[in-house]
Amino acid sequence: MRKHKNLNALFQIDSLSQLNPETDSSLDIIKEGLKLGLNIWITNPDNLTFYDGRIFYTAFEIKDLSLKLNKSKKIFLEDFDLFFIRQDPPFDMKYISNCYLLELHQKFNKKPFFINDPTGIKNFTEKIFPLYFHNLMPKTMVSSSARDLEYMFKKHKTLVMKPLYCKGGEDIYKFSRKDGDALRTFQMLLSKYKSPVVIQKFIEKVKYGDKRVILINGKAVGAVNRIPQSGAFKANLHLGGTASSTKLTKKETDICTMLGSVLRENKLFFVGIDLIDQKLTEINVTSPTGIVQCRELYNVNVSKLIWRELISIV
Repeated sequence: MRKHKNLNALFQIDSLSQLNPETDSSLDIIKEGLKLGLNIWITNPDNLTFYDGRIFYTAFEIKDLSLKLNKSKKIFLEDFDLFFIRQDPPFDMKYISNCYLLELHQKFNKKPFFINDPTGIKNFTEKIFPLYFHNLMPKTMVSSSARDLEYMFKKHKTLVMKPLYCKGGEDIYKFSRKDGDALRTFQMLLSKYKSPVVIQKFIEKVKYGDKRVILINGKAVGAVNRIPQSGAFKANLHLGGTASSTKLTKKETDICTMLGSVLRENKLFFVGIDLIDQKLTEINVTSPTGIVQCRELYNVNVSKLIWRELISIV
């Protein structure tokens, strides 16, 4: 690919000190963009100001591949060609407010191109979005009722409970119908998060892996099978899961194809979906990961694919 020094990209991400430079997907995308000669800046949601129909940030330009930063500068969002929303959840009112303000900017300005679109992020969070395709999922209920929990235990021997708006396996629990702590934990989740709880049939075959599939502009470009530690059920890599190579089955490929048109329609350019035993469990539209693992397992440079597709769009 040729150099693109005339293109400007801004990343709204968490503090660099919080990110692992060896495994973080945002940093991998940034480094690939720098190699292509793009002008790349970073900022944080707390640095956003909306005034008179436009957004400005306090931001830092990245000097080079060492990720050293120039001095902070006030910049206007419409001066950028590309804008990556990559800060991690929780998907709380702070996150939603950020999306509202970015939507306002879109009403009054043609630039930049958003990855991902703030309206799409706001409307389709990772545990809500799959419910649009509930026939592709394990049996799943979202409820605040203890009676509904009891009903699900009558139908299924083992359940998983999880909050609607967290990330990375946080506060996800597994219980059998005989476990006396299930109701107490359900009530704790209701109290802690002030929102309904996801109650889902536990899939025993998770021990063989939880597949993360990366979709770029609605097309699957890579997949990683995350295998839980022995005796565990959470496959998240930062919780001890192991990344291994995998191939998508026909059913999994069909799921990706089915989702692809919906993702494009809602301007969700970079998405990670999770599949357990060929069933859809989550659709990550906020800050999907897995890029580094795809390169390590298959020598597939997903970051380069992202830039290639974006450059063709803008």
